[in-house]
Amino acid sequence: MKRIKRIFTIAIAAIVMATIIPVYSFAKDDDGKIDLYKVFSNQNDIMKNQVGSRVYKWSMYLPDDGIVYKSDRANFFNMSTSSYRANIQLMVSKNEDELTLEDILYKMQNSSRQQNYWIWGDKEYNMEIATDSFNQRYIKVVKTEKYYDYYLVDKAAEEFSDYIENRIYIANNYIYNLTVQMTGEFYRGHQDMFNKLVNSFKTSYDSNNPNIKELSESVSTTREFKNTSYGWKITLSPYWKVDGVPNSRNQSFSPVYSDEELNMMNSKSDENNDVKINEGITVSLISSSSNNETASSFAQKEIDMVKNNYNSSTYEILKNEPFNKNGMDAQRVVIRFKTTTKNPYVVSSLYVVGNGYKYLVNATIKDDKYKDANKRKDFDNMIESFTLDSSLLSKYLGKIVSADALIDFNATKELKTKKYDFKTKLTKGWDIYNKNSDYFGFDYKYMYMPEEYYYYDDNVSNIEYVSAFEPASNISVNMTAGLNANPIDDIVSDNVSGYLRDSDIAIGVAKIKIQSAEYNGAQIFKISKEYDIKEINDFVNSDPTKIYNLDRTSNIYQYIVKIGKDTFTQTVKIPVSRTSDKNMQKIKSIWESTTINKINYSTLSLNFIDRKLSEFDKMNK
Repeated sequence: MKRIKRIFTIAIAAIVMATIIPVYSFAKDDDGKIDLYKVFSNQNDIMKNQVGSRVYKWSMYLPDDGIVYKSDRANFFNMSTSSYRANIQLMVSKNEDELTLEDILYKMQNSSRQQNYWIWGDKEYNMEIATDSFNQRYIKVVKTEKYYDYYLVDKAAEEFSDYIENRIYIANNYIYNLTVQMTGEFYRGHQDMFNKLVNSFKTSYDSNNPNIKELSESVSTTREFKNTSYGWKITLSPYWKVDGVPNSRNQSFSPVYSDEELNMMNSKSDENNDVKINEGITVSLISSSSNNETASSFAQKEIDMVKNNYNSSTYEILKNEPFNKNGMDAQRVVIRFKTTTKNPYVVSSLYVVGNGYKYLVNATIKDDKYKDANKRKDFDNMIESFTLDSSLLSKYLGKIVSADALIDFNATKELKTKKYDFKTKLTKGWDIYNKNSDYFGFDYKYMYMPEEYYYYDDNVSNIEYVSAFEPASNISVNMTAGLNANPIDDIVSDNVSGYLRDSDIAIGVAKIKIQSAEYNGAQIFKISKEYDIKEINDFVNSDPTKIYNLDRTSNIYQYIVKIGKDTFTQTVKIPVSRTSDKNMQKIKSIWESTTINKINYSTLSLNFIDRKLSEFDKMNK
């Protein structure tokens, strides 16, 4: 019995040894050290001995124990390695100003002459333009960590200070700023290891080399994104990323790289454009849906909003059709916006009703890309991959009311000053402010205020100021009332002084109109500056260097009424892109419902006289 027991024990031990030995030998090197890089790395990466970016066209040596940090776009790269006692940092930026190495070194040398350079500058031992073993020219800067000089003296500081070599390359229309830093004591005995690191850098990327760890590969394939709070999922196209916090109610996605960086197109023709189109996709849960609401009715409301609030020449509806895919009630709408001359863009939308909610998928695409089916496929694939999934709804998600259900936007309310009898009627769709605020409205649209109102004090002032903004139309109304004893012509001169030197008026793309009238001692001026979209388009078509953003170019309508020592001013502004028939009627109704001291001047038969802008030029008086 004892003999049987002994044989059984030996057999068990043999089995255990047989299972242990192969794993142990795989994890050990010949010298007995365990190679954790091999054990814990992705098996596909074990043979990789270089790191780089095919997008930014660079590569360099990758130590086995290299720990890598990179930005989303991999234009910033940092690597530390314990075996080399070193840190490597690379920053890649576009050479916007077409600088040469000589230009950069000249700027660096000029900076070193500044009196406070010792505070923020480096302790350089070598600064020159050199050529490496790959025949690449670069700026070579050798320096040491200067902070050792604060604590150690003379040769001790030099001996122990970190050794740093900074190299700056210019290639591929990029500036590569490489810094390799090694601990000083280790460097003294291992200069060959330092040279191996710094001399391995190349401003090229070999796509056929399987041993290069490509830094953008994590986003180079399609990936499914699930929003586990609001019940939907979408497939991200290659080289797209999630913006902001995941599982947001308004979830945004954007390309990691520009088209130029991916060699999809040459964007040099766009370099002089003042307006950049920020391409991307946003998925939003708008609100709960009502019982009878469909994707078609949801989309039609949005289309009506565009028609009511945009000039008909600034948009074009390209598509409005049902989208029968993924078992959803969905409507596909595509609108081209021409609010920036020579630079139109397309908003491609998917309106979805499901899960008891209304969802909107919005993609913003450059027009030239939209016209090319191959270039826009990433957008189309993502939009059309959108799917509702009720299993992804958060248990906390309940009813989300629609703004339309809370407010009757057609109901009226007053915009008025407190001390002075100066008021007009607006609808409840307007946001009203009666304090000196730089920003207002949910869109945070900037509002200009004359300098005299910057230090307005509620308690001590002879001037009152109120304002309103309508988010749907982007129309703003500013009203001021108070003491101004200057002659009316001087007041008007101050208001129109900018028009005298306005180039848009001079070339005829905008027209100024000034009229005046009197009634029972009240002096009334009507001033307008209006742009002509056709004239703007004709002008920019004749001059390729000119561009107008009609969202940022405004028509201005102003009434100035002087009664005794008090002056009342109403100024209405609307972006040129928003000058629809409905909005222009809205602007007209604002003055028609305005009263000053209970008098509505729009209802009176006033004899308005045309005035010339030159009459109010103080310089020529």
